[in-house]
Amino acid sequence: MAPMSKLYRLCLCFFSALLLSTFSLNSYASQQNNIRFSSLADEFKNAPVTSYGLAQDQQGFLWLANELDGLQRFDGYQLEEFLVLPPSASNELSISTVMVDSHNRIWIGTWGYGLVMLSEDRRQRQHWQLAGTLAQPADSQKGNLDQIQTTFEDQQQRLWVGTTTGVYYIDAQLRQQNMPAALQKILGKSRIWQINQGQDGQLWFACSEGLLQVSADLTSQKFWSLQQVEYANKTSRFLEVRTVLPVQNGVWLATSDGLFFLNSDAKTIKPLPDHMSKLTRSNKLTFSPQGELLIATSDGLYQLYAPFSYRQQLTKLLHAVDVRDVLSDKNGLIWLATRNRGVFKLSVREDRFALLTNDQQQSYFEHGLNRIASQYYHRGTLWLGLEHAVLSFDMAQKQWKSHSFPEDSLVSLVTGLTVDPNGETWAATNAGLFRLEGNKGFVKEPRPFSRFNDDVDISLMSLSHSADGTLNIGTWQQGLIRWQPNTPELPGTLIALAQNQSDGIQQSAVAPDGTIWLTGFRSGLYRLDPEDLSTTHYSVAKSSSPILPTNNLPCIIVLNNNEVWLCSDNGLLKLDVQHQQLLQWTTADGLPDQRVIAIDARSADSLWLSTRRGLAQFNYQTQQIRSFVEQDGIPSLLLEPRALTSDANGNYYLGTATGVLTFTPKDLAPTSATAKLALSGMQLDQKKYWQLTGTEAKPLRIPADHKILNFTFSLLDFEHSQYHQYRYRLLGLSDVWQHQAHLNSASFSHLPPGRYTLEVEVVSASNPPPPLHIFLKVERHWWMFKLVWILSALSLLVLFALVMRIRVQRLLRKTTQLNLLVDARTSELAEANQQLALQARTDFLTKLPNRLAFTEHYQMIQRQRSRNFEPLTLAMIDIDYFKKINDSYGHEAGDAVLAAIASTLQQRLRQQDILARFGGEEFVLLLPDTSDTGAVIICEMLRLALQQHQINYQQQQISVTATFGVVELDLQNQDLSYWQNAADEALYYGKAQGRNQVVLYADLKAKSPENTAKP
Repeated sequence: MAPMSKLYRLCLCFFSALLLSTFSLNSYASQQNNIRFSSLADEFKNAPVTSYGLAQDQQGFLWLANELDGLQRFDGYQLEEFLVLPPSASNELSISTVMVDSHNRIWIGTWGYGLVMLSEDRRQRQHWQLAGTLAQPADSQKGNLDQIQTTFEDQQQRLWVGTTTGVYYIDAQLRQQNMPAALQKILGKSRIWQINQGQDGQLWFACSEGLLQVSADLTSQKFWSLQQVEYANKTSRFLEVRTVLPVQNGVWLATSDGLFFLNSDAKTIKPLPDHMSKLTRSNKLTFSPQGELLIATSDGLYQLYAPFSYRQQLTKLLHAVDVRDVLSDKNGLIWLATRNRGVFKLSVREDRFALLTNDQQQSYFEHGLNRIASQYYHRGTLWLGLEHAVLSFDMAQKQWKSHSFPEDSLVSLVTGLTVDPNGETWAATNAGLFRLEGNKGFVKEPRPFSRFNDDVDISLMSLSHSADGTLNIGTWQQGLIRWQPNTPELPGTLIALAQNQSDGIQQSAVAPDGTIWLTGFRSGLYRLDPEDLSTTHYSVAKSSSPILPTNNLPCIIVLNNNEVWLCSDNGLLKLDVQHQQLLQWTTADGLPDQRVIAIDARSADSLWLSTRRGLAQFNYQTQQIRSFVEQDGIPSLLLEPRALTSDANGNYYLGTATGVLTFTPKDLAPTSATAKLALSGMQLDQKKYWQLTGTEAKPLRIPADHKILNFTFSLLDFEHSQYHQYRYRLLGLSDVWQHQAHLNSASFSHLPPGRYTLEVEVVSASNPPPPLHIFLKVERHWWMFKLVWILSALSLLVLFALVMRIRVQRLLRKTTQLNLLVDARTSELAEANQQLALQARTDFLTKLPNRLAFTEHYQMIQRQRSRNFEPLTLAMIDIDYFKKINDSYGHEAGDAVLAAIASTLQQRLRQQDILARFGGEEFVLLLPDTSDTGAVIICEMLRLALQQHQINYQQQQISVTATFGVVELDLQNQDLSYWQNAADEALYYGKAQGRNQVVLYADLKAKSPENTAKP
């Protein structure tokens, strides 16, 4: 017997585990059905095509690292680009990573430009470039420290930078540090794919050779290799670890071949079980908000359900996408950065509003849209008045049942339903009043109308009953008819209300004291005393007290004898009967829409109402409104008027054209807000600011002469931005709230000086965040300060005293001033002419004399020579291979070289020597009182000086040489062009002989007697 009992327990445990596993997997499958993906490219024209990294800063903004689109910030409404790369390199270099550190600074890793940091205020940049330059990049085959693969901030606030050829780090004081020798030996030439840190402080480096574990103080390390790990289908890169994720009892790691787990206790590495799908080229490992492991791979996004359980299940969530990065934001959304597919957003939506269905999960509205013209709940049964029938739903049996009307009744709309104290179900229709008689369906009841309308069917608009069972029948154009079913032979009593051709009784409600409240279609509100049938009318007329904002009141509910709540097309209205006061709430107070179409008030602390664009909860005590709109699962524009009811158990039933939604207020209780309402930017005239902080003690300072001041703000939940509604007020200017609807900005112009507080609230969220407060101080104009007024008054007194004296002396000084003015103008003109003459004779680049100035000097020296017969020598100088300098380093480098050569030559010449720039890279030198022998010595000295001189340009050394052509001038021929041609001939000869030499024209003539002709 004992073995059988043991076997029984084993079987029971097995089947229990199987049942639990099946239930968990079913829940998991249900969760998968709620996963929704959307792409930024569907909404934004400037969305990136390829994105490599994602980050979220402390305010809640998202940052995108893109290949071609640079660095972008996303606030839910727009993608703003931040320029971090130089314009000349933007087409060649890309951004590979983005990270936000503990100081809210943005670190941007690039592919070839190194590391860039954006300061906390987003106004300053700092750049680290470690290898190569934009003009001369490092050898890509050997790797590049400026090709950044990953960035990571550890618990010690060190910033680690993994590159294609090693790793380096920057300490908390922003100083670059050298790696310890032991780590440098292991990681010096490795490609660092990812860096992570566990809760125990251990650092993990995923690199091209395996996985490296390093202590927090960098003193010890251990290398883990996949060389000995057995698994099928190894590729040539099976040792390469691409991503690592530390957990409490080990480390998840992924390679180009698959997913593995390193068990800290067993010190073993095991692959994912063979029966699961094979993972290739994993790029990122992270956990979802629900605790599942997400694996970003080159062919899609995977999720490992129950990663630490024997019930592990690998599921592919997104296909045919190269996912490069995954980010779980503060709101529980998951963001995917992909290659060639842009950025995706993933969310798991929990339906808090369930569709009312039977046991077969049928809602009865599955064949299209249906109109619910009336809705009524009574003792476990929900009644719906449709177009041609009445539908009932038994809550206990979960069954739908349709109740028909006679074929000849011409019923096309059921406008009202009620169940009287006798349990009789009544229906008001466009074709009269009907009573439900079991399986027969509804039967027409004409007796209430026999006294005043025997021939024509009356069109009814509403139906209710008083405590004694009397039916209150609202009609179109006929008024209100009261009829007692207990005395059916007596016709109904007509109360002449709302009898216009375009009017009628829309809805009626009975107060505890028996008073009947009625709403007209176009005539306002009526109060009817059932004892004497006296009425009180409330409308938009000035004689009404209080005055209503509108006469269109589609629905009404009475909480007690002195409190009446009304729907209207101008918001929610509350009538205080005792004090004859009217309160109003609109979209500025948080309603999703001005048009309120249904009310129910069975909740003890709240009033529930529906509008044309969503459901709302009004808290009696706090007077605050919570909204539930499309993002919460409400089909806003399909909500039906007067289709909101509740039962005694606190369940609510909201009628829509696609079915009845059920919800329980406790399931909609607000949770702690996660998404922040943030200031996303401020534009002051033409200048835009991105990151602003202002306190009451130190507000933002706005210049007095500002013209336009524009603020943009965003609720950073990123899922429902198009549905958010805002309101704002500028305290100090006005206390009135301005409703912005879906516009997320506020503009002001020419604010007067003073202190202001811009207060912004979200009015459409079911769980709104705290208000946003922005403190401003508009400066005063200079002429508004008291000191300016005092100084101005004193100045006027002094000025008045001086005026009299000035007037006396004015005539005496006038002649002198005119003379001085003439002298000054003459001097200025002479100086200007001198400056123009100097500029016309000076080379702008080398500051040497130009051709014109050189010619004048030559003529002057020739005139002196005609008297003293001193020797004179001319030299032409040409820079060797100057075109190569321009081609190699650019024309700016060539200009710098010419200026340096001119300075070098000028420093080594005598005071009487004249050096000028002849044109391009050619110079001309005139040596007075110097024969050709001395000139050769001087030119040789200048040639050696140029040869030895190294010209620095942008951290590069440029060497130059020059060729000199020298000729001594005689007294017979004073034509400058003649001697220049002679020097040029010697110069060209020197260039032909190899350049970098001094050639004397006389020697050239001696070698070639046939060249005695004019050169």
